[in-house]
Amino acid sequence: MKAEPSRGHLEILIVEDSRTQAEKLKYMLEEHDFHVVVAHNGQEALETLRRRKPTLVISDITMPEMDGYELCRRIRADDQMAELPVILLTGLSDPEDVFKGLECGADNFITKPYEQNNLLARIHYLLANIHLRHREKSQSSMEVLLAGRKHIITSDRAQILNLLLSTYETAVQKNGELAKARDEFAQLNQELEKKVSERTASLAGENAERRRAEAEVRKLNEDLEQRVRERTAQLEAANKQLEAANKELESFSYSVSHDLRAPLRAINVFSNDLLKEHAPQMRPEGKEGLDRIISSGQRMTHIIDDLLRLSRLGRQQLSKQPVRVSDLTQEVLNDLRSEQADRQIQVRVQDLPDCVADPSLLKQVLVNLLSNAFKFARQRASAVVEVGCSRQNGESVYFVRDNGAGFDMRHADNLFGVFQRLHGDHEFEGTGIGLSIVQRIIERHEGRVWAEGEVDKGATFYFTVGAAAPAQVENSCS
Repeated sequence: MKAEPSRGHLEILIVEDSRTQAEKLKYMLEEHDFHVVVAHNGQEALETLRRRKPTLVISDITMPEMDGYELCRRIRADDQMAELPVILLTGLSDPEDVFKGLECGADNFITKPYEQNNLLARIHYLLANIHLRHREKSQSSMEVLLAGRKHIITSDRAQILNLLLSTYETAVQKNGELAKARDEFAQLNQELEKKVSERTASLAGENAERRRAEAEVRKLNEDLEQRVRERTAQLEAANKQLEAANKELESFSYSVSHDLRAPLRAINVFSNDLLKEHAPQMRPEGKEGLDRIISSGQRMTHIIDDLLRLSRLGRQQLSKQPVRVSDLTQEVLNDLRSEQADRQIQVRVQDLPDCVADPSLLKQVLVNLLSNAFKFARQRASAVVEVGCSRQNGESVYFVRDNGAGFDMRHADNLFGVFQRLHGDHEFEGTGIGLSIVQRIIERHEGRVWAEGEVDKGATFYFTVGAAAPAQVENSCS
């Protein structure tokens, strides 16, 4: 047997239409010192072979224009290339591939995807026995029946032996791969069964723990429900006591306020009569003292009136009905303008949607808020009061805004408390009850009231009164 030729002088032609596969095979062969030429289809391979004759051809079978079988037949039909060893790359998915390889004159098969060591072994085998192709060939013809089809084989014995050996070697390789896969599958199955067993035991423990936890939760829920029932009963009793106390307090406030009005009225009348009849004979300090008595009496009267109004809110029945807020606002503004005709205040009124409310109580809200706005804006050279509405979270939010004295937001929580004032009597008159009345009215309408402001930059009071009037639901706010 001749020695294998030196690799440095060996040239292999790769015929592969996939450029990625061709480059991969080329790189692998060049790593083992082979000189490699690449053609990307059968026609290109024939043109290359006519220019230069390589030592070996490795060709894919499935290619456009000319497949590997046809390329092999063309090589065998050419006297200059007939002895050139040819290896076909195939999947060997059909036994007829062997007969096709024999018929076209292929020397060997390599299955795809190929294993590197197996491919190199086939190449080495063909190169080591290349001299056998130059010996006298003994060809015979035989007829083979496979799957109902006849195949006539005229290949020489060496070719048949090579193809059968390569087929057998491939089958052994595939069988080894299947055995390895079977062993791995068995191992994985054992591991899976072990994990399933462990998980089953774990779930059994978890289920027992869950049942204990569920029992504890049920017990806690029962205890909680019992506590809620007891607490609800206590709250209901407390609410009844609070309602009774509130009624008593309202009754007491009404009685006290009502009873105070008569003596206070007498003080005011007597003080005014005294001032009218004896003012000329009084010393200045006496007259000043009497003026203070009259002023304090008047302020006390206003406080009592506001307290009476506040106490009546708890007893007054709500008479809700559709209210035209725009008309009600204009009515309040007309009254305020007639009382303060000497003051220049610019009033802006937006389109105000109708609502469902008690008209008299809603009017009191507008009176108190607009009176405050007029009062706190009066020191501005260009006093502006604005009444409007915005749409927030699906409800109408009315607002009264002024550009007056404003307030510090740190004290905003004190605005609606009884007798809570953020400005002294020497700055702005008032009883400190008006905003408490506003809050009580809005709460009885199940609405909300709040304020925003900044010192010397004005204040805005917002309020809601529940649902819009049925006929005015589509009336939009700005």
